[in-house]
Formats: sequence, C-alpha cells, structure tokens
Amino acid sequence: MRDHDTVARVELPPDKLSAALKQRDKIVGPLKKLGYAYVTMDLQGLRSGSLNEVLGKAVKGRKARKRRK
Repeated sequence: MRDHDTVARVELPPDKLSAALKQRDKIVGPLKKLGYAYVTMDLQGLRSGSLNEVLGKAVKGRKARKRRK
C-alpha cells in the first residue's frame, strides 16, 4: 500500500487483483478508519521499482523547467 496523503493506493500481484475486489469492504473499511479519503487499486499490479517511475518523471520535469528559465 502506498500512502499519497489522502489516497491509499493498494498494490497487489496481478493474479490477486480479482480476489481483492471481492474483498473490497475488508480492504477499504480499515483504510478509511485510518483517515484515507480514497482507496485505490493499482491496476498494473505490484511491481518492483514502481515508485521510481514517478520519481524519474519528477526529476525530468524539474530539469525541463529550469532550462526554460
């Protein structure tokens, strides 16, 4: 599970996604009680390095903005 402020993003192996949907109340309820406004499921599934995908884009975006100045 990834914490994105008010969003809890659940990452599971792709073969577990359909089972998780059947258990969504058991997943969503506790996360809502913890204060998350939204509970989402990453449809790409759990994959190593997925956080780095976003970090790499953020760094590239900052570099591009600096070049424009």
